[in-house]
Amino acid sequence: MYIEAILLGVIIGLARNGRLSNFFEVRFKGWGLSILAFLLFLVPYGLKLFDITYEKLQIFPFAAMVICGVIALLNFEKNGMKILLVGILLNLIAMGLNDFRMPMDTVKMANLGFNSFVESMKNGDVINYIPLTDAQGFSKYLGKIIALPNAYPFAKVLSIGDFIVSLGIVFIIQYEMLLSSLKSRGSMIQFTYNSRLRK
Repeated sequence: MYIEAILLGVIIGLARNGRLSNFFEVRFKGWGLSILAFLLFLVPYGLKLFDITYEKLQIFPFAAMVICGVIALLNFEKNGMKILLVGILLNLIAMGLNDFRMPMDTVKMANLGFNSFVESMKNGDVINYIPLTDAQGFSKYLGKIIALPNAYPFAKVLSIGDFIVSLGIVFIIQYEMLLSSLKSRGSMIQFTYNSRLRK
């Protein structure tokens, strides 16, 4: 879903006469933390690779998401970051209430053809998800319960937080693509205005 959100953001940005190069010129605060988040997400796989056992492996993906929330908070003034942060917080709440694991509707996952993934969940091989039936309290409403249509090429089960995060990504990309262009136009207008005053 996040890849689709990125592509949609780029398409909307281009349709609004924005430039992709403008987005790459944007300086996000705390961007280096994203590297740490990525490494934390990979920690469980690295530990399993070296046969290192740890009871709470799921805390590493949770910590990675917390860092993503921190990055969104550091860039709170940017358009779309508030939406992104809300989505992240909803996912964090769902995971925090379930021992740092995200509840997932295994029936809907199986209907979409992810039977092997569901079996891996039941066997405990998937560390950061639990069946929706094991979710605590209202967290079951924040879990991955929304199934995309089978006709969709990348059909999967998403949470409300996932949708909000994706919406935030779309807003951020298309706005930053356009914002840099608007700043450039504003500078040109100001330069022209000042030049006329001097004459």
